[in-house]
Amino acid sequence: MDQELERYLNDHLAGSSGALLLIDEIAEKSDHPDARIFFHKLRKKVEADRALLGELQKAIDKEPSAILKAAGNIAARMGGLKLMWEGIEPGSLGMFEALEMLALGVQGKRLLWRVLQEIQPWFPEWSGYDFADLELEAIRQRDEVEAWRIKAARESLISEERRQPQG
Repeated sequence: MDQELERYLNDHLAGSSGALLLIDEIAEKSDHPDARIFFHKLRKKVEADRALLGELQKAIDKEPSAILKAAGNIAARMGGLKLMWEGIEPGSLGMFEALEMLALGVQGKRLLWRVLQEIQPWFPEWSGYDFADLELEAIRQRDEVEAWRIKAARESLISEERRQPQG
């Protein structure tokens, strides 16, 4: 059973690697100064979550698996290839899809914290962690990413012709 937990935590570590790559690309390509600031702050939060996952693994005497981590990093990069091919430019479908992928990843992080809260009683080594608070933070992050995703949807999915005032 512990192997399953180890794999689950490693999968989330790998997912966070992909998220960091995506956040960097979104921040770099964004033409909104507020977006760049938001995504740089989000990057720091994701880095802190990665460190926390490592702490959780060590607390139950599990080191992050180098093999699983490498496999996850490769999968994360493969998932981002389509976006990199299309380009993540302001107003493009690629930007919208990158934000959608990121929103899904943050939702996955929320679900991670939720499940760890549920199994925490069986892991006394995790007694000092507030997974409910981490879940609430993930919800806030998801909602903020969602606001940028909706903005990108308007910019990429509505033609210039339709944006012109009717009348």
